[in-house]
Amino acid sequence: RVWCYETAVLLGRHDISNEIPFNDFYEYFAPTYDLHLLPENMSNMNDKAKIDEIRTNLLQQLLELQGSPSVAMQEVPPLYECHEQTNDDENEDAGPNTRIKQTTKKQ
Repeated sequence: RVWCYETAVLLGRHDISNEIPFNDFYEYFAPTYDLHLLPENMSNMNDKAKIDEIRTNLLQQLLELQGSPSVAMQEVPPLYECHEQTNDDENEDAGPNTRIKQTTKKQ
């Protein structure tokens, strides 16, 4: 229901119908088979300690997840190309902190 509603909001369709057309997932909308739920006066029976325990357990499980074995971990190559340097007279005396002029090959 949330996914249906959020998709409609994302598409700018705030006037969506409450009726759900029959589809493969129609039974997920039982017992009313409507998109929107009617508010009910129910008290929150969730214990804060129990919620914190579940949250801590879930976060611990997420920390222990390993990467997928099908995903190759490789170093990403740099975004620049190296050009060949010429051995001109001006390049021979260049120190380690001196920029060397690069030339392109003539074809």
